[in-house]
Amino acid sequence: MHTPLSNKMFRYLEKLASYHSELGVVKGTSFFIGRILKSNRQINHPKVKYPIHLRPKTTDEKVFVQVFIKNEYNVPLGFVPETIIDGGANIGLASIYFTTKFPKAQIIAIEPDPENAAAVIGNTKHYSNIHVKQAAIWPRQTVAKISDKFGVGKWGIVVEELDDAEAEDAGEPNTCTIDSVMKEFGWKQIDLLKLDIETAEKQLFSENYMSWLPKVKVIVIELHDWMVPGCSKPFFTAINEAFTRYRFAQAGENIIIYNLDLF
Repeated sequence: MHTPLSNKMFRYLEKLASYHSELGVVKGTSFFIGRILKSNRQINHPKVKYPIHLRPKTTDEKVFVQVFIKNEYNVPLGFVPETIIDGGANIGLASIYFTTKFPKAQIIAIEPDPENAAAVIGNTKHYSNIHVKQAAIWPRQTVAKISDKFGVGKWGIVVEELDDAEAEDAGEPNTCTIDSVMKEFGWKQIDLLKLDIETAEKQLFSENYMSWLPKVKVIVIELHDWMVPGCSKPFFTAINEAFTRYRFAQAGENIIIYNLDLF
């Protein structure tokens, strides 16, 4: 008979085993204790060249678990990507995962929140192939409000476009388009587009997407209908318009779309 205490202990041991598997016994145990004490500040992953810095008492640890323990971006591609966009980069962990796996790829990490963007810069400063942009991915260049609207922490930053009156007093545009990013870096194609943009996918795939979407080879996206209903529909509508042939897959929270027109 399992008691609530025994169930909790089993979950702890299960987590500890997963940490040991990815980080080794010593580093895995240290990370496990740090999670309990909410004190993790620096992680030395055996497969990652440089230390990863986490902000204590934030959602950073949860993001680390998703990326480096659960390996949610270990997506079978069938090719080696040369151009990667990490949209909604948070503190840069997906970018670090990708550069560890694909060291010759050029990676653009895009993050709207100033504190998160500073963390991306800190975590990726030693990687010359990772380029950081503090901006919100949006279907046009405009001024947007950046906030933790739903109170879920630094991994749930939401972007909302300001109306004309609000925008006049808000300063310079703080959004970027996929088109503008490709033009800035001279890219003709995006091999891997990772998007975790906390409901902004609803706007991104509702307009102005046909100029860039057919140039994307693989999309890895988390959809956020649980936060704002209707995020999925414009995404799949756009995919069906832009791609003649594609393949669908799912891994954890992520939807994966392979644009077979480019394979």
